[in-house]
Amino acid sequence: MKIEELRPAEAATIEQGCDTPKITYGDLLDHVRERRKAELQKDHPGRPSNLNAVSNTTRSLTVFMEANGLCDVDAVGDELIGTTAWDKAFQALGADNTAKRRKAEMNARVRPWAMEMIRAAVVIYDDDSFEEFGEESFGERLRRLRHARGMTARSLAMAVSGNGNKISDKAIRTWETQERKPSSEKRELVARIERVLGVSPGKLEGLLPASSYQLVSIDTGLPRSVQRRVAAHLPDDFESRPLREKDEILEWISENILSTPKEVLEDGKVSLPKGGMNLSAYVLARDPSLRLKSAPKHLIEEIDLIREFKTADFSPDGYNRNTKWGTSIADRSDYEIRAFFGALHEMGMPEASMSLSAILCPGLIQRFIEWKRERRGGYTRSVEITLQLMESLLHPEFGFIAQTPGFGVPLVPVRGLISKTDVQRVQASWGEACAHSRETIKKRLKELTKLMTKGRDPFEAILPVLDAPSPLREYYNIVYEIRERMPDGAYPVRRAEALRDLMMMRLGLELALRQKNNRELLICPPGKKPRSWKELARKEQAEMSFDNEAGWVVRIPKSAFKNADSNQIDAENTFPLRDRDGLYDEIAEYLEFRPCLLKGHEDPGTFFVKTMSRRSTSAQYDQNGYYNAFRSAVTTYGIFNPFTGRGAIHGLRPHGPHSLRHIMATELVSRTGGYSEAAGLLLDSEEMIRRTYAKWGSEDRHTKSRDFVWSNDMFDKGDAA
Repeated sequence: MKIEELRPAEAATIEQGCDTPKITYGDLLDHVRERRKAELQKDHPGRPSNLNAVSNTTRSLTVFMEANGLCDVDAVGDELIGTTAWDKAFQALGADNTAKRRKAEMNARVRPWAMEMIRAAVVIYDDDSFEEFGEESFGERLRRLRHARGMTARSLAMAVSGNGNKISDKAIRTWETQERKPSSEKRELVARIERVLGVSPGKLEGLLPASSYQLVSIDTGLPRSVQRRVAAHLPDDFESRPLREKDEILEWISENILSTPKEVLEDGKVSLPKGGMNLSAYVLARDPSLRLKSAPKHLIEEIDLIREFKTADFSPDGYNRNTKWGTSIADRSDYEIRAFFGALHEMGMPEASMSLSAILCPGLIQRFIEWKRERRGGYTRSVEITLQLMESLLHPEFGFIAQTPGFGVPLVPVRGLISKTDVQRVQASWGEACAHSRETIKKRLKELTKLMTKGRDPFEAILPVLDAPSPLREYYNIVYEIRERMPDGAYPVRRAEALRDLMMMRLGLELALRQKNNRELLICPPGKKPRSWKELARKEQAEMSFDNEAGWVVRIPKSAFKNADSNQIDAENTFPLRDRDGLYDEIAEYLEFRPCLLKGHEDPGTFFVKTMSRRSTSAQYDQNGYYNAFRSAVTTYGIFNPFTGRGAIHGLRPHGPHSLRHIMATELVSRTGGYSEAAGLLLDSEEMIRRTYAKWGSEDRHTKSRDFVWSNDMFDKGDAA
């Protein structure tokens, strides 16, 4: 940096030459206001009197200007930074006590700051001058250069705005404090800032990462709710492509990224395929909802009574209960009941008749089965789940409804759903009506076993992985993809989100736990005392902590498992995490960046936290939130996009965290040829592994056995005996 030399005797007689950028009193006033604020915020943060102190300083300058007939557009001259002229102008302030305070403020702050601005205005930067400042971030250099030019954030914003580009002083300040970085659309403004501040091209822009990791808004004509999900998967040159190619890209995204089988039309509208239906539109909402119909108050009260009965520590006096529901089962049952009555509403049942007493009507149950078949195109597992719940409520010894005569709203005939015969049967004998309906449901369940087809194949989304020679190795390519595309540390929130995606994948594959255990996993930072087993059992949550000898361990009480009654699970379970492939380093980095996701909000104490916003109320994931976060990681890093070239696995489809259990089960079964090792990893029964988790059919067993028998050794000719 080269600065025009000033002899001590001439230090008070600085002139603004014709080649020097003019510093006006308006510029000086803005600079004084901003600098005084920063000074007070540093020395006395949050003090209420700071505002008055800033006002006193700026008022001293404005009174000086008024006393000497100066205005905002006048250049700062000898009257402020000279000697003789300054003495004369200084006396114009007066001699009373108020004038004395203003003179002191002018001498202590305003005049020295004005001199600094004038000196800085004659600074000339060359390429070597930046070396003396060492490594600087974009924000640090921008702020230093702006102050060196004596410019406020406001004056800099005004200087670079124009030609269709506009920037606010607030945006410049957020760049300087590194709260944000310039997006791709703002790079032209950065180049203009370089010219205004008198530095060589690239001296600021070169400090920005190659990619801003901020989505550029691309107009696809889609509804906003769909646009947000589509934008991340569009190629950079989307807008310049022909309409035919745009349609092809949108069609691919619709089929491979969006969650429902919808078609994105040329006019931007989204329509369902012929005969398709929104599978969740009929569920009744517990709370008021803009999209869903709210359940009647009396129905919610009935559901709450059943929840209380099934989740209480002890069964109520006079009632019997064979099992206790955990939170997840209670929530699922709550949903199934509301979905059941949502279906009845679609069939024309009035709100007044929506009561659990309706399940005592066999005709209504049969109508529900047929409605579900018409809706899904076959008899699916969802029908079986609902009927099993209804059957349990009607159990003569343990069912809540069977043990509560007259429960719910009295039945009245409803055309096509509740017959007069059903009403008369219930009125005659509650117990016999419960037994009759239960026998009908049991009969239908037995018949459904033969008729039922899968409405959704759990293996379909991950078939390219399961069909690979090593499913685990194939799926682990997503981990490599995340690492390769990890955002720069200059974007801490983006990097924290990518690290969170990485941890979802790595811990999900390492532990093969259910989604609930992963999303509720507590974190005990290194050096802190882990929670006791008693506290974890009470919370029904697992905890991840660091042990000096064992390293990172995950401790899970029996109560935290969905299948807590399984003999595969001990009362206290400690699972050490091996430091494979740099796992410990990545855990440490995620924990370092994790506060960036919270953004000052309350920490729920869970390992995984959401990215908080102004409207967020809790950083802890719920079931849908965690599923969507995992699914987003899959669509971002897992699914190969032929139009962008990004993504790890060809043919992969969107899926949730539960698919990791299918992958690990299939990997182990294909390696060992049996189910015991997979059962040990998933902490479930071998029958459940065979029936639900592992994709290992008769053809797989036959091929593996045949390859074992016909090994290469069979064709090695040995020495004759």
